[in-house]
Amino acid sequence: MNIPKIRLIEELAANAWRPEIEQHLGGWRLRYSGGKSRRVNSVWPSAPPNLESFEEALEIAEAFYQQRSAIPYFQLCPAALPVELPQMLADRGYTFGAYTEMQIQTIPEVLSRTEAPAVKVVASPTLTDDWFDLYTSASGYPPERLPIRRGILSRIGPPAHFVWLESQGVPAVSGLGVVERGWLGVFCVVTATPFRRQGLAMGLMHTLAQWGKEQGAENVYLQVMEKNLPALSLYRKLGFNRLYRYYYAAQDGEVDETH
Repeated sequence: MNIPKIRLIEELAANAWRPEIEQHLGGWRLRYSGGKSRRVNSVWPSAPPNLESFEEALEIAEAFYQQRSAIPYFQLCPAALPVELPQMLADRGYTFGAYTEMQIQTIPEVLSRTEAPAVKVVASPTLTDDWFDLYTSASGYPPERLPIRRGILSRIGPPAHFVWLESQGVPAVSGLGVVERGWLGVFCVVTATPFRRQGLAMGLMHTLAQWGKEQGAENVYLQVMEKNLPALSLYRKLGFNRLYRYYYAAQDGEVDETH
């Protein structure tokens, strides 16, 4: 398993999906934004914590969330450190869930398997209300979650590309591309219910891949939950392969898998 590549992809994804508050504990990032987005409300253990004992690090991390009335979460993958962390969390009563594949593919291969969409394409380097309305409504986000989601999408540091396609004059499918260090990260691909199974997502992927190529990117990464069968089918058609799997550990309860 290519641990250096996994660490790079995890760092790129963390830079694209940034929390409101981030506290470093040596190589651990304690992230908090409120709401239910797991990534920005979890510990990212990318390197050992700079403390004499892991038990002390765990106590500090748990206190970070508890003082914010939040459940302590850890994001885990094959590159998480220390390697004993999953067992340490299990011993403390944590439960595991939200298993997600990190998949990769080359941009030339995505472009060769897709075609430019025959419908109107709208794009912006920054978050717009129209894009946000399409993305959140098609995803079914309740009103109380919108401010936190808007905050996440407004904090992207690397170059971003907010795209949607229109079908018959109506916004139909959204997507987001973020480019950093030769990689295009693809996020927020969602199709409004009336326009599903019409091939629009393939056109969207072509649009994002073409933009990534113009930005100098050569490869693509994306995240898809293992229970999301339609998305897995789409990315399989584009030749994406799983690089690794990540998941979450939650203290005192089951991992929320509804988002």
